[in-house]
Amino acid sequence: MTEPDFEAEITILTAEQKGRETPVFNYIRWDFGYAEDNPLEPERNLNATLYMIWPNFLDDEDVPIAKGIPLVGTYKARMHILVREMVAYHQKRLSVGLHFNCHEGARIVARGVVTKLRAISHGRS
Repeated sequence: MTEPDFEAEITILTAEQKGRETPVFNYIRWDFGYAEDNPLEPERNLNATLYMIWPNFLDDEDVPIAKGIPLVGTYKARMHILVREMVAYHQKRLSVGLHFNCHEGARIVARGVVTKLRAISHGRS
């Protein structure tokens, strides 16, 4: 896999928080939305643009968590921008401390914050 574009801390919402009803596993393919683009929080604004930026969740030793382990709570994640033509756009928007949401369809299933810029900081595409 390529170098991650940035790192984040992501909190997976519980069913009681209107998150997923079933467990989350690593390598999930959620859509990414900038929290500032969604003034209708906590519900998803159907007019907000979503992006293909996918997480790879890590354990306490910064090793990717095996795919079959259910994830509950807050995790460090390496984030990868899939559409490489969008790197310059995201490079202008992403910064440490920026808040975002992870979406499944119309549902926000996790919330995150950018903790470190990596490949995105040197504009590699």
